[in-house]
Amino acid sequence: MATVFVIQNQLGHYLSKQLEWVDGRDKRVLYRTVHRDEAINLVFEQSSKNIALRAHPLECETDETAHPKVKAGPAIMSPHDDLLGDAAESIDSSTDDDQENTDSNISIADNDENLIL
Repeated sequence: MATVFVIQNQLGHYLSKQLEWVDGRDKRVLYRTVHRDEAINLVFEQSSKNIALRAHPLECETDETAHPKVKAGPAIMSPHDDLLGDAAESIDSSTDDDQENTDSNISIADNDENLIL
């Protein structure tokens, strides 16, 4: 089996051929090169664009279809998924607050009736 270099970041994601970070489940889209110096240059280019990036070339073997044998990284959550998660949490918490306010309003009304009598 041949060896190739892929680019992996600090989160365990891999660089795709389109220069986007992917989780590595679809090995066909992963960036790969047989030359270590090309991989190092690409890491340098990507690190220049994003100073928080901590990436490194990862040497790995290829399978029978010439795709890199890599372990899939953690799933990548899109900003849209994150926004939906935050919205669901805020809806749940506002429902709890509304229920507490309703309960306290009822008890105040009960106290008012007792005062009138």
